[in-house]
Amino acid sequence: MIQVNPRSGAAAPTTLSTATATAGKAELTTRSSATAAVSPVGQSAQKAAAAAYPDRPLISSEPLRYNVQLNQQLTAVQQADGFLLETEKQLLQLNHLITRRVPAVEVVKQAETLQQLLAKRESLSGGAVDRQLQLSLQSQPTVNFSLPDGAALLHDERPEVLTFSLAGRQRAISAAELDGSSPQQNLLRLNQALGKWGIHGQLSGGQLNFEVGEQRWPEVSQHLSVQGSGERYPQGQFYPLKPQAENGLEETLQQLVRAPGSGSALLGSLEQSLETVTRQRRTLQVTRGRVQQRIDSMATFNGPSSALQAAEDVAARLRKADFSSVSQALAGQANVQGARVRNVLAAA
Repeated sequence: MIQVNPRSGAAAPTTLSTATATAGKAELTTRSSATAAVSPVGQSAQKAAAAAYPDRPLISSEPLRYNVQLNQQLTAVQQADGFLLETEKQLLQLNHLITRRVPAVEVVKQAETLQQLLAKRESLSGGAVDRQLQLSLQSQPTVNFSLPDGAALLHDERPEVLTFSLAGRQRAISAAELDGSSPQQNLLRLNQALGKWGIHGQLSGGQLNFEVGEQRWPEVSQHLSVQGSGERYPQGQFYPLKPQAENGLEETLQQLVRAPGSGSALLGSLEQSLETVTRQRRTLQVTRGRVQQRIDSMATFNGPSSALQAAEDVAARLRKADFSSVSQALAGQANVQGARVRNVLAAA
């Protein structure tokens, strides 16, 4: 069960099961009220519309879909925060050891402990933190990389057809015709050729940088090659491009383990990584607040006995109702999933 810290003034913490229950309560009340005034023809229309779910775009008409998305967001936020919190602790400890000028063996031991944590980043963070320790809650994390002499790809005015190859489980080929008319036009042709593998390039300060999804990065980093016509790249054979990932905390720790005496020189990079982690955790706190507001907006029953009171009100109305009203109420009950009914009764 995922715990969400309540806002000030809340009576009790909200959990994922509570979010599920409140979403179920909202739908149960809405369907029961609507059924009392719906004819058999209207019931048929409702069943036909329900059959189209989940293709229907209006998620407010189906609280369950909204609730699943909310639960997924809560899980991603808490996993990311847990990983960043532990990374922050380990970084603080490492910086403290370097500042105190402790023996190199202690520094190396702490750096290796942090390396082990970063090696599990994808699983511990639920894929919500990339290798630069940036949050990626709404999309898959990416890797920024560059190519040796990448600028020559764009600024060389000689026309050339480049054939790219991405090996791995099976070889794939893609070609780009660079006419040399302008760097922007060459970049467009490159993106069209490399885009089939999820690679996207952009110019930043005159430098050519690329990005690709983390899941594709191992394949791209080891098996991306190119063949030219003798202008930029050789003809007749594929030349390995050897992409270089943007430096991050992992590379800094590798340098520190290889040369423990360089701790003071690397302290600036470590502190920069620490600032990034702290900033991302602040962002997560804002996200938590927004999620809490969404949970509160889903609440239909305000107190622990509200669901029971609502059931008693319905029972009182049915005692005075005719056969047609009772029949419609039973039809409405049949349209509510059993799991939602149990959630409502469990919270009563």
